[in-house]
Amino acid sequence: MSMKTNRRAMRFALESEYNDGTTTPESATDGILMREITVTPLSGGNIARNFVRPYYGNSPQAPGEKHVEAVFELEWNTSGKLGTPPPWGKLLRACGWSEVIEEGERVIYSPVSEDEDSGVFFCNVDGNLHKGRGARGTPAITVNAENMPVIRFTYRALISPVTQEELPNVVLSQWRAALAVNSLNTEPLEFMGATVPFDQFSLDMSGQVVHNKIVGSNDIEITGRTPSGQLRIEDPGVGTVNYFQMSQNAATGALKLVHGKTPQERIELSMRKVGIESPTYSDQDGIQMLSINYSPEPVDGNDEVLIVVGNPIPEEEAP
Repeated sequence: MSMKTNRRAMRFALESEYNDGTTTPESATDGILMREITVTPLSGGNIARNFVRPYYGNSPQAPGEKHVEAVFELEWNTSGKLGTPPPWGKLLRACGWSEVIEEGERVIYSPVSEDEDSGVFFCNVDGNLHKGRGARGTPAITVNAENMPVIRFTYRALISPVTQEELPNVVLSQWRAALAVNSLNTEPLEFMGATVPFDQFSLDMSGQVVHNKIVGSNDIEITGRTPSGQLRIEDPGVGTVNYFQMSQNAATGALKLVHGKTPQERIELSMRKVGIESPTYSDQDGIQMLSINYSPEPVDGNDEVLIVVGNPIPEEEAP
């Protein structure tokens, strides 16, 4: 019988310490509800041997150190309970983010620059089980009108032998349906001093996730990040806010997106300081739009992006 590409299951759990070798994601609690997934079982290069011989032809190669890579996309949702982490929270933690739980109020995520968490994923491709230990990754978020909000993770992990295992019966009830992006569920952007309607928003954290192949230090490390994003807004006119002049003057300002109108559904993504590139015109059904690339910048360090799930942080406590 042929193997099927749409019969896949993934489980993920945080490790107690890096590559502990014992953490096992459970089907009952650690299942991941994905929209799509791509697995590269053996990512990495080979070593050319390049023999010199009295005839033409290929030289043999030696296998280099490999890692397993998984790229998967999820709906960006909440747990539905204030102060309870969303199901994607542990995935974000292994991408170099901290998690602060304020009971009954909110969960706060912000990037870190040391002591990143790591995890284990078990990805079953219709019976082929790929185990990735010491896994770390980087996220990208997309919130476009008339679509579902999504978060895409790109993970790298240390490989284990590929084995055969029946597809697990993963429990996915913790993955609540996300809210569609529209005027009913989503606020206009607060962008550099103006409130503007939008139809496209993205943020890619662009974490540098590397396979450290130094002899004796075989691990997956996060060595930096260069976040950037794109958005498309309804042109407010230069009389309201002149984004062209702001770009020319290298001005910076705040950017905030809020999705979900009730506290239990609310996700806020904010950046205190962003710089923008030259805006360009675009069209949406005859409406003049501005397409703008932006780059978040840290203010005090590890604060260039903040995600709050639940009630907003009170003004007197906000960074």
